[in-house]
Amino acid sequence: MKLETGIIIYSMINNLIISVLKIVGGIALGLSSLMADGLHTFVDFVTDIISMLGIKFSKKKPTKHHPFGYGKVEYLTNLYIGIILLLLGIFIVVHSFTSHTIIPPINLLGLLLVALGLKLAAILTMHIVGEKLHSQLLITSVEESKTDLYSSIGVFFITIILQFADKLPILKYVNNIGTILIGLYVIKTALEIVAHNSMSLIGETVEDEETITKLTKYLKQYKEIEDTNIRLIKYGSYYKLELGLDVNDKMSLRRISNLENKIRHGIIRHRSLKIKYVSIYVTNKLEK
Repeated sequence: MKLETGIIIYSMINNLIISVLKIVGGIALGLSSLMADGLHTFVDFVTDIISMLGIKFSKKKPTKHHPFGYGKVEYLTNLYIGIILLLLGIFIVVHSFTSHTIIPPINLLGLLLVALGLKLAAILTMHIVGEKLHSQLLITSVEESKTDLYSSIGVFFITIILQFADKLPILKYVNNIGTILIGLYVIKTALEIVAHNSMSLIGETVEDEETITKLTKYLKQYKEIEDTNIRLIKYGSYYKLELGLDVNDKMSLRRISNLENKIRHGIIRHRSLKIKYVSIYVTNKLEK
């Protein structure tokens, strides 16, 4: 989708600007927590590129060998993002033990506030559009960006605390501790992304109450249906529906076949339902 791609491009530009500011500032000031935060933001930029490729590939049309499309490519893309984040988190933790700290200037707080504002705007935009489009990639990008936002908040408070390090030298270790905490938080987020998308890649049913309610309301117009069994399987930004129908046992096979086709086409064309593929099985007594 053009909107989805546009949001990713916006996030890319945002992350590139913020990461350059943080990395340059971290190196110039000898502040390992700021440099770690900058590297985290730069990884956000790299993963945005991966997300763009994932979006493009996931929208490919179904083929003979992939009859339900390529929506699950989104989960595979998110796995790559999780692995990259995991490696970054490990690097940040290891680097924290060899870094040295100097007291940063107080005006660094202004730079951090700008970075926080830019990141917060990107998170809110991705969240709104991701929920609207049911985009797993944008939703994952939001979760990933939140870790960057939280680490930036951490660096903000570390900078304030370090202003008092001349009077209380032990406070210099706050930078190292903060860097370790940032790394551990990145690792935690990475493991959650890997775990969630691994299960989704295998095949995961979901309980989307809004979609199920709309679907149930739509099916009520067919008086021949006595009961239903609805199962939604997530395929990235869309669903595959497995629909069980309990119909009147006096219906002929021809009428049942016509009913199946009518329901299938109606569901796929329904604008408010994110269902692209429908499998229907009909029984006279539906198993609960």
